[in-house]
Amino acid sequence: METLTEAGADLSPPAFSQVVFIDIPQAYPRSAPITCRFTLNAALQPSSRDWVGIFKVGWSSAKDYHTFVWVEPTEDPEASQRITRQAVFKEYYLPKDEIEFYQFCYIDSVGQVRGASTPFCFRNQAEQNTGSLVDDELLVITTQDQVDQSQREKAEMQTELDLLRVENDALRSALQKERKEINSSMEHDEQRVTEITKLNREMDQIKEHNDKLKQTLQQQLKENDRLKEKMATQQTEQEMLNQSLLSSKSNEDKYERVLAKVNQLKEERDELRTKVDAQRDELTKLNAKLREQERELSKTNDRFQLLQVDYQSTHKEKEKLTVELQRLQSLTCSIEEVKRENQELCRRLSQQETSPQDDVKVRRAKMQVKEMSGLMANKDILIEDNEKRVMLWTLEKNELVRENEKLRGEIEKLRVVYTSLGDLGTPAAASESMYLQHDDIGAPVRETSANQNPQRHQENIYETLDSIRPPQEEEPVLVCRHCQESFPGITENELEQHEQSHRVCPFCTMICDHMEQSVFEDHVYGHEL
Repeated sequence: METLTEAGADLSPPAFSQVVFIDIPQAYPRSAPITCRFTLNAALQPSSRDWVGIFKVGWSSAKDYHTFVWVEPTEDPEASQRITRQAVFKEYYLPKDEIEFYQFCYIDSVGQVRGASTPFCFRNQAEQNTGSLVDDELLVITTQDQVDQSQREKAEMQTELDLLRVENDALRSALQKERKEINSSMEHDEQRVTEITKLNREMDQIKEHNDKLKQTLQQQLKENDRLKEKMATQQTEQEMLNQSLLSSKSNEDKYERVLAKVNQLKEERDELRTKVDAQRDELTKLNAKLREQERELSKTNDRFQLLQVDYQSTHKEKEKLTVELQRLQSLTCSIEEVKRENQELCRRLSQQETSPQDDVKVRRAKMQVKEMSGLMANKDILIEDNEKRVMLWTLEKNELVRENEKLRGEIEKLRVVYTSLGDLGTPAAASESMYLQHDDIGAPVRETSANQNPQRHQENIYETLDSIRPPQEEEPVLVCRHCQESFPGITENELEQHEQSHRVCPFCTMICDHMEQSVFEDHVYGHEL
């Protein structure tokens, strides 16, 4: 079926009377096609997009149909208003509910309801045949028990019907609630669409503002070009004035003042050049210091990574020593037990005469105790040394972390100073370009106006700090041949130490850092087999 229009239904009485459904029974069978007949009013113009639908009683919109069929068009529109038309619904699309009531509705091409039939329901064919047989019989003789049974069944069916009606009302209220929620969500979506439209409008305004700014910038660039042309024209006029000064000797006083002004401008130009050179030297020093700090930071990071690898291996060794310590502690308990037995044996031997065999046992026990005490002392010393090494590595790691943070802070400070010097370089270069003059002025000038000052321009006077910055030296970057990790600023010895920290299979050159020692040995022995 094609998608129907979503226009709202016109529920006014004149619209309902434009199509009249005729011969509508109270019930239709569900197992056979049904046919509805209707006539059109003269005020209604039929269309090929008109349709007839089956609606559940209580519908509120033309979209609440259960099924529909298109109205078959006729060749003569005037004859279609006089004859009775019909629409056939196949049994496959009919409702399966026997309790609800339905009605036919005629919907035009724009989604308006033009007519509705009387309510009807759907029943099985057997129920309809039973009802017709009851009407045809003249006399039915039943017993009292059958009457009581039928009354009880009728009461039960009535109760069940009431329950179904209550459930229907509850479902209808839930449906209305869901429709309200859908309407509220649609309103919320409309608000979001409105907000998006508003944001798009604001974005368009921002784009227009950016376009205006671009136009303003282009105008300013054109104005700068015009000023440059004007300055070139003034330079030409200045040259003409210098030529006229050669033939004029009456303006020597003015020439002296102009010469003093030119000398003053030269001094200012020299001062600006000195400042630029000083800033250039300072910038070179800062760049060198920045590269040195970055190199130191890279080295510190590499040392930190190496210490992390050492710390992990030390941590594994510490775990092994902890297991050994637990074993020795259990052995110590057994030694203490042997000591107590030895003391008890000595006490007994002191009270009575001992045999040579008992003396041998006592001496053997004493030797075992002495040997175990020596082993315990050696293990305690080894454990204490390992704990000191771990503590020393931890302190060194923390010190490197603090040094790393300190170097990062200094690098950030240097970058800020570098940026500030770069920002200060642009106006300095601009000021220098305004005051740079020719060095040779050999004739007096004549006064043309009260506000005119002589100016000379030098070629290639626009310089920036970017053109005087030293080129960055590319430092070699060393790469580990096992893990392919790059370490800028690291030495060859440090790279060799890092490569030796890896656990590499000598046969397949596989990195086995994550393997235990026993698993690694099994892997190597597997190649030999």
